[in-house]
Amino acid sequence: MALVIPVSELGGDQQIVGLYATTSRRQIQILRENGDPQRLGRWVQVARQGNPLFNEGLVAIADKDRYSRTSPEVDNALFRRYAVTPELAHLINVIIFNGTLPDVETGRTDIAGIFIPDLIKVDLSTDSCRLAGNGTQQGANPDDPGFSRLSIFGGDTLISQIQPGFGNGVIPGGWPNGRRFGDDVVDIAVTALISNLRVNPPIIRGPAGDGVDFNDMAYNKVFPYESTPQNGRNHSHP
Repeated sequence: MALVIPVSELGGDQQIVGLYATTSRRQIQILRENGDPQRLGRWVQVARQGNPLFNEGLVAIADKDRYSRTSPEVDNALFRRYAVTPELAHLINVIIFNGTLPDVETGRTDIAGIFIPDLIKVDLSTDSCRLAGNGTQQGANPDDPGFSRLSIFGGDTLISQIQPGFGNGVIPGGWPNGRRFGDDVVDIAVTALISNLRVNPPIIRGPAGDGVDFNDMAYNKVFPYESTPQNGRNHSHP
C-alpha cells in the first residue's frame, strides 16, 4: 500500500515530520450459549513499525510483544534503555572486536536520538533527496548522482535549514532522515552502532556490511517508487 502526499501539505511551521504505523487484528469471541461458533470482536493492536530494526534488533525478547502493543508516547519510559545500552552493540564488540570498543556499549544518546520515540522522521527543510534506481537486472535505471545505499556513511547528505546536524546543517540524505527505497538499513544501523556519533567530528567505523548490497529488481523514480512485485509462486533469489 502506498500513499502520495504533497510536501506542501505537510509540516507547516513544524518542518520535521515523524510517523509510525500499526497493525491490528480483530478478536474472535466464542459464544457457546447461542450456538454461534464465533463472532468478530474489537480491533487489537499486534504490531507497530517506525524505524527499521528497533524492535527486531535492539528491544529485548522479553519486551518485544510489549513494544508491539504500545505506542511511541511510552517509548522514553519503557524502551529508551535498549537504545542507550544496546545489547547488539555489546555483542558486536565482544564477538567481532574482542572487546576493544567499550565506547559503543553504553551511554548511546546518539542511538536514542534516532530511535526514541520510535518515529521515522524526515526533515522537510532540505532540497529533494536522491533516489535509487539500479537493481541487478540489465537495463535498470541508474541511481541519482550522489545516491548512496549507506546514506550519510556513503557521503550522501543534505543540508537542513532548521537543525545543526553534524555541522553546518549536514544531515543524512536517507535513513534515518526518512527512508528511501535503496537505503541499506541493516548496514547503516550496524555502522552507527559501532561508530561514535556523540562527538564532533563523529568517529566513523566501517562501513559494516552483510553482503546484501543491491535489490534484485530496479526501483522506480516516480510514484509509487517500489520495484515490481515478485511472483511468489515461481520466483527465487539468485
